[in-house]
Amino acid sequence: MISRKLSTLTSLFAAFVVLCSIAAPVDAAISPEQRSELTAVSIALNKSTSLFGRDQFAKSAEGLAELHARFEKLAASGDADVLRALEDLHKKFVRTHALLELEGIELPPLPELKPAAPMPSPSPAGGGSSFVKDVAPMLVAKCGKCHVDGTRGKFNMANYAALMQGSETGVVIFPNDPAGSRIVEVIESGDMPRGGSLTPQEFTSLKNWIAAGAKYDGESPQDNLNMFATAGGNTPTPTATVVAATGNESVSFARDIAPALSANCFGCHVNVRNARGNLNMTSFQRMLRGGDSGVPFIARQPANSLIIQRLKGEGGEPQMPMGRPALSDAVIAKFEKWIAEGATFDGPNPNMDIDQVAALDKARNSTHEQLSADRMELALKNWNLGMANAKADQFETKNFFVVGNVGPATLEEYGKKAEELTPKVAPMFGARSNEPLIKGRMSLFLFKQRYDYSEFGQMVEKRELPKEWRGHWNFSIIDAYGAIIPPNDASYTLDGLIAQQIAGTYMASLNNPPRWFSEGCARVAASRLAAKDPRVAAWKSGLGPALAKMTKPADFLTGKLPPEDSDIASFSFVTGLMKDSKRFNAIIDGLRAGEDFNKLFVNSYGASPEKVAEIWARTAGRSR
Repeated sequence: MISRKLSTLTSLFAAFVVLCSIAAPVDAAISPEQRSELTAVSIALNKSTSLFGRDQFAKSAEGLAELHARFEKLAASGDADVLRALEDLHKKFVRTHALLELEGIELPPLPELKPAAPMPSPSPAGGGSSFVKDVAPMLVAKCGKCHVDGTRGKFNMANYAALMQGSETGVVIFPNDPAGSRIVEVIESGDMPRGGSLTPQEFTSLKNWIAAGAKYDGESPQDNLNMFATAGGNTPTPTATVVAATGNESVSFARDIAPALSANCFGCHVNVRNARGNLNMTSFQRMLRGGDSGVPFIARQPANSLIIQRLKGEGGEPQMPMGRPALSDAVIAKFEKWIAEGATFDGPNPNMDIDQVAALDKARNSTHEQLSADRMELALKNWNLGMANAKADQFETKNFFVVGNVGPATLEEYGKKAEELTPKVAPMFGARSNEPLIKGRMSLFLFKQRYDYSEFGQMVEKRELPKEWRGHWNFSIIDAYGAIIPPNDASYTLDGLIAQQIAGTYMASLNNPPRWFSEGCARVAASRLAAKDPRVAAWKSGLGPALAKMTKPADFLTGKLPPEDSDIASFSFVTGLMKDSKRFNAIIDGLRAGEDFNKLFVNSYGASPEKVAEIWARTAGRSR
């Protein structure tokens, strides 16, 4: 069990992690001397927190003590711009100060920081140059390869917000102060841009924009600068970029647009080699590349977007979809509204196949009965894929759809056993008794022999299943299943095998935490409900060899161990976590409410899983 002392130390580490990324938060016109001192204080504070993270507390405190006078001097200036620049540094100063005091180190009292008057809200550029028309196209043309499309030197300016945030070493643009702005300095020195230079007109335009307040005159500061790129003149070249949905849109890509694309466009636009017009719409990211006619849409410009023109049959081109009935006015209106609202993406990953994006959204919003019917259909499809259409028997229960080639009697036995174990697994994780354990039911695949199980892994999951496994679970919102080889000897038990699959699938269904967490819980459930299962003893005895294979204690969290070794380590780690039921249950309750796993873990145990794993590994190593 993790002791209170170790928990306190991990809490300190969690706070330290927050301090590791520090950039000088300079905002407005500040003298060169003040700007230089702010940067120096930021760097020194970063060094002090780094020393704390390496347990060099005395040196960390020494560095922090030296900063007191410098910080007080800056704060004493009373300058509003300086005070605004100091606000974030002050917060980080307070945290580091508190951490060191908790280590028993005495430090001078912190200087107070009077709040600065708020900066006036920027208004559309009325003077100087336009960011959208003048500055952004120049940045894309001269700096885009390294700093818009990439992050050379740890500096990315993919959008206005990122540009103004600056790099790890500090901000690069100080509004109203072009002479003191780092971006102007490196251009004047000839150091940037690499492989080219700005024309005198471009450089003047940049400095004028900064001098006028470096204001943004576009729709959204998050818009990618490529949207404003120019093609050798002043006319923007239409481009499309991934913009995350805000949640305020009335039309959803996943719910409204992806299903329409999947149903109507994939006959012509999914083959990578032969997509009509070279427009591949397999994924959102591929669709953004466009085809022979250009990008399919321009954010906030539905009338100028090719996809709207093609769907309406405008511009003398054939109406799309080709050879199919035209989309209804209502569906086209949704496309128009989606583009007008920014053509945002609300799926899990823009590289995910669009039909999967649509299926995930449908599953997430389906009723228990609807999702259950869809999963039954998918289970039979996967069986035929993995078993080359071999005949399968079927058996249904309240919570399970069982399919396999082991005979009807065995299917019924396993279905009933799964129902018997479900109310025993549920209380371990505080599952609600008034609703199904797993929304949409769970499929159970039963295979007569190891070869069938392996083929299923190869054909359906596209992977080699570990030789130690006799069953495993899988969850993806769309699907939820366990794959099992029924025991024919005493090498493992029926109860342990089924409990493991139920618990793992249930845990994964709670906002999909990391697999190590779900599998660790699955094996704990199996060990409690089938303590005499020979596999439980093997998991315990296998911890030593698994630890010996680790370069770092967190290797089992990051997939750097063989699967079975990772699962054995996860079993031991989660067993330790569950000993503090209050902390563990807080994670489960948070997951059930849709909260982020990593934040929940840090809040419960005081540090990241990686840091707590270091403590676990030392304890596990001593206890062997």
